[in-house]
Amino acid sequence: MPDILRSEKGGYDKSQALMKIQAYYLLLMTIENGMSYDEAMNELERLRAMPINTVKSGGFFSKTGFSREDTDAYIAKLENQIIDALK
Repeated sequence: MPDILRSEKGGYDKSQALMKIQAYYLLLMTIENGMSYDEAMNELERLRAMPINTVKSGGFFSKTGFSREDTDAYIAKLENQIIDALK
């Protein structure tokens, strides 16, 4: 899991972001255990399409979520690890 994903008002929903990150880790582990290239690429495309909603922002009662910038950068790093594992 990520060491630090900063919180920000109106950021990504934390539970959805963590579910997506966990799915990337699961794919990486499955690739390392012998998943075929085609299956892995199909799963990667499915994960890329998985949306992460943002939490309600604005006003006094706005909620905080994970920083969109941090989360997007972390997911991009995981995607690169997955691509490297497929080579």
